[in-house]
Amino acid sequence: MKQDQLKNVVRGSVSLNRRVIGTLMIAGLIVMAVFAGTAAANGVAHIYGSRYNWDYEQQPNFETTDNLYAHGCFGFYSDPPGNPCPDGCGGRVYVVKHKETWTNGDPLNDVSSDGYETIAWDNSFFDLIWPTPLTPGTYDLILDLNVSGTENYYVWTDIADPANPGGYDLTDPIWTITVIGDEPEPIPEFSTIAIPVAGILGLLFFYNYRKHRGKE
Repeated sequence: MKQDQLKNVVRGSVSLNRRVIGTLMIAGLIVMAVFAGTAAANGVAHIYGSRYNWDYEQQPNFETTDNLYAHGCFGFYSDPPGNPCPDGCGGRVYVVKHKETWTNGDPLNDVSSDGYETIAWDNSFFDLIWPTPLTPGTYDLILDLNVSGTENYYVWTDIADPANPGGYDLTDPIWTITVIGDEPEPIPEFSTIAIPVAGILGLLFFYNYRKHRGKE
């Protein structure tokens, strides 16, 4: 009898420990999610390319049959008090031809099929930027932070934040992607064509020569 009671006590203790551990794990996940969200909201603005909806991959390589999604966050600039953009405006995502070096004021000329995308001014975003088919080439995916209608409209921006002197610069994030298409069939070199053709013509000439010799 005492042995059965001891077993029940042990089982109850194990069950309680499992419940406690499960509760602690859930609480830990919640804390991590809150921390991650806070870190994103207070971090540096960034943008990444993804091939799938709601898949937070950081994909640099695409095929022409892929869709191009952009995900990222406005970081410090999602906080209105430190935001040089007036309430109600949004950011823009551009797909532009790749440049090794961007300079403040360089124009942003979108080359995707639908043009640039306007996104809500919030902490994070996830938008379809370029639906399939994509065009082969190398591009820069750019988050335009400064869309307040000033002289920095429609251009890549790298300036001191006018709303936060001495703080972080207002720099538009960039993510470079490469779209890989079907390789065109290589054009044969002249020599690779000329030699077989010359051989065939030589055989025809030799055949005709022997044919005429046979008739004599």
